[in-house]
Amino acid sequence: MTETDIMEELSKGYLEVIASRSGYFNAFQRDYGTDLTIRKAKVCPTRKRYLTTGKAIDIQVKAVSETYVVDYDDPSKTNIKYDLEVKNYNDLIDRANEKGAYIPLILAVFIIPADKSKWIELTTDELMVRKCAFWFQIPVGASHSTNNTSVRIEIPKANRIALDFYDNQFSALD
Repeated sequence: MTETDIMEELSKGYLEVIASRSGYFNAFQRDYGTDLTIRKAKVCPTRKRYLTTGKAIDIQVKAVSETYVVDYDDPSKTNIKYDLEVKNYNDLIDRANEKGAYIPLILAVFIIPADKSKWIELTTDELMVRKCAFWFQIPVGASHSTNNTSVRIEIPKANRIALDFYDNQFSALD
């Protein structure tokens, strides 16, 4: 695998671990601009079995070295800045503006250390994956970018993906 492939797999695994911790799972089948499809199963009380709910969240994952994220380590800044490829940015816009779409597409930017020896640490007590991910969602009504290569997006540092991320996103679907 290429280093980029490894970074992508680590980022998807990171997001799946957080999902699993809260009772969600990845139901992903094929990549057409979506890297994960997160769903939840709930107990059907009358039949006493689990059924998949009718809600889902699609996630496009970008794994990126910390050297390509602006203001990540600056505590005085409230946003990080990331240069997203214009084709990916426009995919997010197409999905946000799709008539009748009810599954949101969220961008997850997984920031990984520049030094690959620090990506993962494993001991008998813990597995540590460094660093973290932030989420970004295009507002409905946004327009395509006419840039040639990339679009600089700003993501609030408050959008760090934490253990309550999936609960919050699924609650917003109600």
